[in-house]
Amino acid sequence: MSNEGRKNKPVSFNINDEHDLALLNHAEQTNPLTGKPRNVSKYVKRLSEEDMKRPLQSEFRIDRNEPIIIEEETYSIETKEAMNSFI
Repeated sequence: MSNEGRKNKPVSFNINDEHDLALLNHAEQTNPLTGKPRNVSKYVKRLSEEDMKRPLQSEFRIDRNEPIIIEEETYSIETKEAMNSFI
């Protein structure tokens, strides 16, 4: 594939910084459906697109001193019951 008509923007992650390392690990997760590594370029583009759709007044701030907490997904009772039928 030719790079003509494309503009590359490298992203740097400091692997000695806990926050950066967590972001890198998340960006490089394996796609559970395909078993292949995530396409980081597509992922960043999708995040940018979602950010563009947000209203301008909605701002958020990341405090790098706060611990990174990964929350488990929550499912409705109906979904849990459906999942239990497969067990």
